[in-house]
Amino acid sequence: MTVDITCGKCGEKISTMQMLKSVKDVMKHYNNKCPSCGQVLSVTEFLLDVEKK
Repeated sequence: MTVDITCGKCGEKISTMQMLKSVKDVMKHYNNKCPSCGQVLSVTEFLLDVEKK
């Protein structure tokens, strides 16, 4: 199973993971900002969208 983390503002794919990591750990790498548009990303308020492929 893969997990994609995308920016809620611009839709930029920030990370694709094979194993589930905490959102906080992934966002820390980007200083809690979308690398594409600079939108501040919250590690406590996020949408989890699960799709079966």
